[in-house]
Parts: sequence; C-alpha cells; structure tokens
Amino acid sequence: MKKTLSVVLALLFVLCLLIFDVYFLEPDMLVLKRQNVYSDKWTKNLDGYKIGVISDLHIGTYRVNQKKLQKTVRTINAEKPDLIVLLGDLDAKSITQKKYSEDEIAKIFSELKAKDGVIAILGNHDFDPPNVVKNIYQKAKIPVLENTETIITHNGKKIQVVGLKDWWHNKYNPNDFMQNRNYPVIVLSHNPDVFPKIPSYVSITLSGHTHGGEIYLPLLGSPFVPSEYGQRYRKGRIIENGQYLYVSGGVASLSRLRFLNPPEIAVITMYAREHKKIRDTKVQKGFSKNHAGIFFEMSKKI
Repeated sequence: MKKTLSVVLALLFVLCLLIFDVYFLEPDMLVLKRQNVYSDKWTKNLDGYKIGVISDLHIGTYRVNQKKLQKTVRTINAEKPDLIVLLGDLDAKSITQKKYSEDEIAKIFSELKAKDGVIAILGNHDFDPPNVVKNIYQKAKIPVLENTETIITHNGKKIQVVGLKDWWHNKYNPNDFMQNRNYPVIVLSHNPDVFPKIPSYVSITLSGHTHGGEIYLPLLGSPFVPSEYGQRYRKGRIIENGQYLYVSGGVASLSRLRFLNPPEIAVITMYAREHKKIRDTKVQKGFSKNHAGIFFEMSKKI
C-alpha cells in the first residue's frame, strides 16, 4: 500500500511538472534558432548572408503582449541580420479585440534593424478586420509583398525577394508571376503548402503558419498541423528535390499549449555549395498524413 501511494504521488508530481511546462513554461519562452543552409542556387560572393525570420506573432493572444513583441525585436536585432522578414499572422482580429494601438505596435516594428531592411507578407489571420495589419506595416514603413518582388543589392550583388499571397485565401501558380533574373532568390510564403509549386531556381523558401504543431510527441510528430501535407512541412529545414524550405515554429501558441516545441524566431545563414544530389528530408511517420482533421478544416475558414 505504501509503495503504491509513493508511485501515485510520483506520477502526480510528474503530471504537475508536465502541466506547468505545457501551459505555463514553454508558451512563455522565446527560442532563437540558428540554421545554416547550403544551396547550389546561392552564390559564393553572398556567403554568410543572414536572414532574421519572425512568424505567427498573433499579437494579443496567450502570452503574446507588447512586452514579448519588444523582446522579439531586441533578440532578432542583436543577431545583426542582413535582412529581416515577417512571415504573416500578426492577427488583425486579436489586435482589434485587445484594443491594441496600431501606432504603438508600428513603433515597436519600426525598431527592427537590418542592413537590407525589413520585408513583410500577410498570413491567413491578417485580413479580418481588413487593413489593420496593412496599416501597422505602413506606419512602420515596412513594405508588404503580395505576389510581387523586390530586388536587394548587398555589397554590390543582387538578391531577388518574392513575397507570396496567403495560400488559403488565394490559389495560384507562382510561375505565373515569378521571373528568373539569374539572381539568388528568396521566397516568402506564410503557408508552406505552396512549396511543391516553387520554381526550381529558388534558393530558399521561408514559411510559418504551422506553429510546429505546438504539441510535439517524439516518434509520432504533432497530432495537429494546419497543413494538407501532415508532418511533411511541420517545422524546421526541409529538403525536397534539392530545394530548401524553412518552416518557423512561430511565436504564438493558439492552443495555449506547447510541448517540446517552444516559440521561436530564427536566423538563417545562406551559403553556396557545389551542385550535387542531396537527400530529401525524411517525413516523420506516426500520425496519418492528413492528421489535421477537424482542426485543419476549421482553420481554413478563419
């Protein structure tokens, strides 16, 4: 009886620690991920080019207030990136409901510093109410790319940056408006599901949207990923047919939970490599391919 009680108490203690981590500790964290990418579509005279990646802030949701936004800005600035990209989902609805000032948020974003500037795209949570997110970016003097491009000149060398419209709101073929200018190309897409349609000459595609599934279970992956491809584009660096995708785990936790997957911002450093066949990223098995189920269908309607 005494042994059984000890086991029960130990299990309760572990459960309490788990609840504390999942609900309080991890959602309040902010991890900086540094990732090197070696692409044969990059050029050697641009080796070491650093891209700061911020995605899925969902300002005003659980554990994401103006203080955390300021911390995000300070952390990414400290890395001294050459370019900073904002990959969508500031969350117009949450900002409006919390009655956050557009001017105050814009002021925080205006403090982002990068040699080649800051570029934004919109996510599926940035359209309703309309213009809230666009107003913030306009006030912060941050350009928003919507199936458009900009050309950056870095140390005399050109880089093409293409920003895509949100994939859930607009189905399109990127080849219809992308031009191969024979520069290294960075594509920004809030949703990684567009990746199979990205032209082969692109150096890297940067995405968010999935939050890394928020809850991650070893050997199984995440039970909820808002993607048509299941675990395939859940999080991190992904290689397919010699092309590179990086999916940010995002800052916010819409489920209010995180497990083995803390909120993150990232710095991607680009390098050239010789053309040779590289292995595709192995897709984690465990949950079924389209495991997002009801969560995915509900998210599509947002």
